[in-house]
Amino acid sequence: MDEHMTREKALQASCESFTETLFPEESFELLDHRILPDAFGKSGTHLTFRSDRRELKFSFVSQAHSRFERVFLAEKTAESPFFSRILEATYENGQLYIHHILKSD
Repeated sequence: MDEHMTREKALQASCESFTETLFPEESFELLDHRILPDAFGKSGTHLTFRSDRRELKFSFVSQAHSRFERVFLAEKTAESPFFSRILEATYENGQLYIHHILKSD
């Protein structure tokens, strides 16, 4: 397996672990995995997971200093049919770390 595939598998595993921690009563499946360019021409990874209650979209954005990636987590539910950001995190050394919560219940 090449370095790119290893990285993508690690990102997916981190997101799955993160969703299990945030929503332990729900079971999520990977719905979509895309690599898209941002406004500055850098590639960003977007992973979308779905449960019976919600969809979660993780957006990974590389930082100029390359020490970590900024991660935005957005949620879509039946009550709120558009994605809205619920928290921001960083991704370092294969782990997601919550930076700050934008929406809490």
